[in-house]
Amino acid sequence: MSWAKVRIYYDAIPGAIGSLITATSATSTDAVENIYRMLEVNKWKAANTTSPHYITVDLQAGNPTKTADYLAVLGHNLYTAGATITLQYSSDNFAADINDAFTAETVMSDAVYLKDFTQTPSRRYWRVKLTGITVAPYMAICIWGDKTELGYASASFDPHAQEVKAQINQSYGGYVTGVHATHTERSMRLRFEDADAALYAKVKTWWETSGMEHFFVAWDRTNNASDVFLMRSDLRFDNPLMNGGAYRNLTLNLTGRKE
Repeated sequence: MSWAKVRIYYDAIPGAIGSLITATSATSTDAVENIYRMLEVNKWKAANTTSPHYITVDLQAGNPTKTADYLAVLGHNLYTAGATITLQYSSDNFAADINDAFTAETVMSDAVYLKDFTQTPSRRYWRVKLTGITVAPYMAICIWGDKTELGYASASFDPHAQEVKAQINQSYGGYVTGVHATHTERSMRLRFEDADAALYAKVKTWWETSGMEHFFVAWDRTNNASDVFLMRSDLRFDNPLMNGGAYRNLTLNLTGRKE
């Protein structure tokens, strides 16, 4: 069994410079703008169960149109809400030109949802369409855009490495008197040895675009499709030149809260 190439998902149409985002409804404390800020502590929540429910992005006149080949959602209740989801795009604000990026499907759990699909044409108008909802839906993160496929990791790594963050109280005799666990943190160290200029350019663009923001990582979409993690990079970007400057050894040190 061979692994797939590592994929990262950070390019996002929601929140693009000059764009406008709206929702069919939102509560007074859970604005739709929260979905592209890549934080788990805030969310968008609908104010009712209107169906269909739309989250719409207008890239607006004068700004570049964009393509997409993925949709990612985290911190949601779409399974509990009974939601069916799809992503749509249009050239006329969905007046007559309405296109589905993929066939609408039922969300099968409240864990992270990631959908890869064939890249769409470049369009100005986009919207997530939710149907069949029985309770008010919410989402902490919802982004779509173009994924970045890196390469095959050339050094061994544990995609499920994790550490429990906890305070452990002990008596003077060394007996454990109490354990207070706060959360579990994932870690992943991806290494790409002898990477060419094209791969380095992808990593450099990600670093300069995403910075310390969260993004989604899928280490093997072929054989481990459900292993999609929200992670962030460490503070150091250091990828030394090798072999006379033609290649580099690339290292991504990633961490993130286990969902």
